[in-house]
Amino acid sequence: MPAEILPTAEGDLGRTPFAHLLVYALDKQLTGALFLREASGIEHAIRLEAGAPVKVRPGDGHAMLGEMLVEAGAIDETTLRGALSMHGLLGDALLLAGCVERDLLEQTAARQFMMRMTRLFSLGADTTYSYFDGRTDLLDDAAPTATMHPLAVLWAGVRAHATASSMMTETIERLRDVTIRIHPTAAIERFAPTTEEREILDRIRTSELALAQLFTAGFAPEETLCWMVYALVITRSLDLGLGTTPLCAEIPPEPQPAAARPVTLARIRLRAASHRMGAAAPDLAGDGERSRVQPRPRKRGRPSAFTLAARRVGTPPPMEAVSERPSGAAVTEPPPSAVVETDPSPPNVPKPVAAEPPSDAWGRRSDEPSSAPKPPASDTESDKAPTVPMPPEGQPDAARPAHALYCLATSRIAERDLAGALAACQLAREVDPTQPDYAALAVWIRSLVGGADLRARVAELDALLEAREDHTQALFYRGYLRRRIGDEPGAVQDLRRVLDLDPDHQDAARELHRIAMGKPAKRPSGYFRM
Repeated sequence: MPAEILPTAEGDLGRTPFAHLLVYALDKQLTGALFLREASGIEHAIRLEAGAPVKVRPGDGHAMLGEMLVEAGAIDETTLRGALSMHGLLGDALLLAGCVERDLLEQTAARQFMMRMTRLFSLGADTTYSYFDGRTDLLDDAAPTATMHPLAVLWAGVRAHATASSMMTETIERLRDVTIRIHPTAAIERFAPTTEEREILDRIRTSELALAQLFTAGFAPEETLCWMVYALVITRSLDLGLGTTPLCAEIPPEPQPAAARPVTLARIRLRAASHRMGAAAPDLAGDGERSRVQPRPRKRGRPSAFTLAARRVGTPPPMEAVSERPSGAAVTEPPPSAVVETDPSPPNVPKPVAAEPPSDAWGRRSDEPSSAPKPPASDTESDKAPTVPMPPEGQPDAARPAHALYCLATSRIAERDLAGALAACQLAREVDPTQPDYAALAVWIRSLVGGADLRARVAELDALLEAREDHTQALFYRGYLRRRIGDEPGAVQDLRRVLDLDPDHQDAARELHRIAMGKPAKRPSGYFRM
């Protein structure tokens, strides 16, 4: 639960049980994130869309999908470990590998969602809740949303943990002498009752007895009648003479008045007539041949959108340029880890101007002396987010399509198109899976998505650095994210290691300066250009 965002509403389950929270959310069609925090500190999160829970994230890892598939005999432990090593969605990894059928996976995922939601009904009265209206980004991942009807979730949760509600006993006592009538528009089938429960509901509908008389009728145990009546009451599915409308009521359409009914008009029957060849319209002047469709002429001087996007990312000079320098001249090229600011505005094609001496990535002309000082970073630049790193050396766009996709991904980040950036980066990884820069950038893009699990992203970078322990880009990403999750000593260690490998790394020096000045870690309220 984010500490810097004020919740829209908060309270505890002692005053408002969890079932009542879901009823209120469904009644008001709320869309946002609901956090439940137990007294032990374990926190659970629920994403609501139009009042229906569509995602749930337990704080203690309850009902893991992989374990459920192993228990069902669909996969074994070795297959599960191999799928988890891909650091993606477990279901997608199993489907791509052909280890599980889609129908079985979807059924298991639906059962997992119901198990996790049902378990939340058992939380104690000392559990606190916080609701953030409209903040679905706080619980946003790549997994698909659940499609379970909210009334079915309520019915299953009350069935399993009705006694955990602090208001059930009081509600049953107040209804003991009240005649129990099921509302005619109640959406009973939406509860997904079992066959036995449906028979009990039919007996309640036909008998119309008081609750105390239902207890003595003997057609159902008292405990079963208590939780079923309690669920019907909180969903307003009982007709208590208050004029209320049940949740998700199935109201039959009213008959239309006679004036509004459609009027049937006489049909017009058209007679078929043959077409005389002599009456055909004359052809246009020409040779009688079908003209060939001409392609649209491309305006010269205007590059394609892909070229424009690639130009916005600084590309290192070719390797041959180093051998052409005089033997005594100093090297003025920036190191591979140098950073280049990108302009997030759409690129403009400038008019031809007089030729100027070429300049390097730092803005220095080749005719300037090699000892020219680098432009110092201003105070305002110290608060900027990290910028886009240079692509790997020795990969021109024409020769390496993976590098072109890498450049496209970095330009998409500058344009605040994280979905496009991640898609381009994943394609680059498929073309060249051995390049660690692409894997590191993919982890960074996923960390920028709203509601991302930063600890999981740090774990992915740990695995990457086990194979490439001196990878500067991955070290900087991990140091930056470690500071975000509160691991400041680890962040300092990674950032110092970056400066050991690349003393000119401005982003690492900037972050160490922020730590030394005691400035708080920046939260991505917008989009970083990394």
